Parts: sequence; C-alpha cells; structure tokens
Amino acid sequence: MTLNKLFAACLASAALSAPAFADAWPAKPITLVVPFSAGGPTDFIARLVAEPLARELGQQVIVQNKPGASGNVGYQSVLNGPADGYTLMHNTVAMQAINPLMYPSAKMHPAKDFVPVGTTGAMPNLLVVNPERTPVKTLAELVERGRRAPQGLSYATFGPGSSPHVYGASLQKLANFQAVGVAYKGSANAVTDVIGGQVDFLFDSMSTSIGQVQGGRLKALAITSAARSPLLPDVPTLQEAGYPALDLKFWFALQTPSGTPDDVVQKLRAAVAKVVASDAYRQAMQERGAEAFQVAPAKLDEFFKQETAQWTQAAKTIGLKAEQ
Repeated sequence: MTLNKLFAACLASAALSAPAFADAWPAKPITLVVPFSAGGPTDFIARLVAEPLARELGQQVIVQNKPGASGNVGYQSVLNGPADGYTLMHNTVAMQAINPLMYPSAKMHPAKDFVPVGTTGAMPNLLVVNPERTPVKTLAELVERGRRAPQGLSYATFGPGSSPHVYGASLQKLANFQAVGVAYKGSANAVTDVIGGQVDFLFDSMSTSIGQVQGGRLKALAITSAARSPLLPDVPTLQEAGYPALDLKFWFALQTPSGTPDDVVQKLRAAVAKVVASDAYRQAMQERGAEAFQVAPAKLDEFFKQETAQWTQAAKTIGLKAEQ
C-alpha cells in the first residue's frame, strides 16, 4: 500500500470511529454525582431525574453523593474524570456563580470546566417568620420594623454565599435596613430557631419549611418564585410584595465536563429535556415544593451565561468576600 493510500485509509477510519462511539453511547451505567449530602433539594431532584433518565438512555443512572467544601469536592471529582458523558454533576446556581468568588484558591471556572446538559428544576425560597415573636403580616411590615430599629432584627443563613444569605442581604440592601446575620449549618437548625424565636426571619427552601407554614408554626411573607405556588396560594411573590428587583431564581442543572463529544452532549440534552417536560416529573417536583424548571437545549449556553452574571453581581452587591 502506498503512503497516500495508507493516509486515506487512516482518515476514513477516523471519520467512522467518532460517530460509531456516539452511536454506541451509552454502553454502560451513568453516574450522577451530587456534590452535597443526601436529603437536600440537590439530592432529591437528582434522584427524581435518575429513574426516568435511565429509561430514556437505556442504561442505569446511579446517584452518588460526594459532599464537602460547599460542593467543591464533588465538582473536582467529576472534573478530574474522563469527559465521556458517563459521569455527570448535578450543579446549583450557587456553585456556578458564587463558589468561584468564595473559593478563589480552588480555581473553579464552571463556564470553562463544564458544559450544561439541562436544567432540572428550581427551588423557591420562602421568607418566613415566627408569627408570635415577629408579629408582622406582610413583607412591608417586616421592612418597616427593620427600619425603625437598625440591627434590631436577625436573620438566619446557611453561611456566606448560601441562598438564605444572598436573598436576606439583598432584601436589606434594596429595602434600606440592617439585620444581624446568624449562620447555621443547614435548614433544620435554622428553622428550629426561627420557630423558637431566637431568630426573626429566614429565606428557607420551600421543601423544608412548607410543613411548618401549613402547620401555623411559621408565617410565609413572600416566595421567591415568579408566580405563586399552588401549595401556598395566599403567599405573594416578591414582585407582588414590592421587590421585583430581587428576581433571583435558585435553579439546578446537570453538567458534563468540557471535552465531552458533542453528539453525546446532544443526546443527553434531548433526554434530560424530555424527562423534565414530562407530566409525571412535574407533578413529583410540585409535590416536593419544587418547580420542574426547563430551559430549551438550544438556549442553555446563553441561559448559563446570563444567570451566572446575575447571581455574581448580586453576590458582589452585598459585599460577598472570599473565605479566608
């Protein structure tokens, strides 16, 4: 065989091998890494996605929790693996936009490190108070109370950069009052202290506080979603309560490392979009107080760009600084 013929044969072989890989994918189970502990929204949404996604792809989808360092441990574990579509990460907007600010030494570059596969949902936060300790009926009354007594109110967070911190601090900035932030390790202890009267207000995930609101132990003054929740139809949105500028949707998404073959990415995007659009998935999410939030596959890249910029700006506006 001449050199020219050998070269042509190699080119033909290469041309056939790429689509052959894509056609064969997936040929083994897929791991879906949740960079947080089991039980929270990032985890239960991933588990709601896993089963129908497995049916769409024809392979088992295994959820694996890798918590630590505000999600950075799971992030790095997926990033350090092969970019072949067999290991996905269930990301949050906080990891996407705020972690790079909070942990500059980690050298996280989500826009470069990962490719979006699909949004899986959004979790609205409820602004809740103890109706006896903080006897206000509306957000306007809470703000007025805060203005009358600077540092007289306290609010719970899950630490700097958490959604309760960003929402709580942003509200104070927009409404021109100051409250004392009290950091907790998670929702359970924070909600307990709001119920107990140790803290005045909290922007908590709807999934973990709705039961307390429905039981009357907490009063919800507003919800961070664009529309009222059918589970709490009497609770106004922040826009209805007079704060349209506080329009930050806390969303979740699947991602795969950059370098994953484009054909594989497109297969994943199509499968995830079908799962999130299904009535069964939407109902399951609604029952947990979450929203089956979906962005069209063709608009994912622009959505990630815009949302990252919006949340990053919000973090900078409240003076969020890197952890020492």
